Amino acid sequence: MKITTKKSPSKSKATKEPKKEKILKAAKKVFCHYPYSTASMRMIANEARVDHPLVIYYFSTKAVLFETVLKDLIEQYKQAMPGWFLGIREMGMVDGVSTYLDRALGFHFEHPEIFRIILLNMTQSVKKGEMVPSYQLIQDIFNMWANEFSRRPRFNIEPEQIVSFIRCISLLMLNLIGAREYHAEIQDMDPKSDAYLRWVKKQIMFIVVPVLIRFDETVKSLI
Repeated sequence: MKITTKKSPSKSKATKEPKKEKILKAAKKVFCHYPYSTASMRMIANEARVDHPLVIYYFSTKAVLFETVLKDLIEQYKQAMPGWFLGIREMGMVDGVSTYLDRALGFHFEHPEIFRIILLNMTQSVKKGEMVPSYQLIQDIFNMWANEFSRRPRFNIEPEQIVSFIRCISLLMLNLIGAREYHAEIQDMDPKSDAYLRWVKKQIMFIVVPVLIRFDETVKSLI
């Protein structure tokens, strides 16, 4: 007599979950190498080594999958960002900026995906209706970044200066990390090396520190 057993719902769900994560991981990789307009669900299926219908089963459209990838990356960002500012209030300006950059750049070197995705899709025109789906989520990152800086007494930046300052520093980091293969090649460095990380930090400090010191002196002169 042949005995058959039914799989419990929990086990069935457990077998599906890894495939969903596998698809998400593949989607991150594809969206990091191709802009939204040219990336395809079939490319993601091939990268994940799963059948194309399975991708559709978990994510009904490319827009849904792209939004899921962004939300996952932004959640990582939200969890990490507060830690970049810990203890900076008690430090001098240069040490504070140095510590902040060590933490922020360290995070982005391990997780360059969000910067690469932003760079690949920045040329899309909002006015012409070519903006990628859920692009507002990317704008929310910059708003979150600005809010974190505005709440930190160590960085005395006037509210009207916050947006300009964050735009400048974010563009620097976007370019030097999101396109690190390009910049590292020019410097004859390994883009994933500590040497390139130190070089990136040096470039940013060269521009950012004098600006922050000037802001700090201006605020103190008004007190």
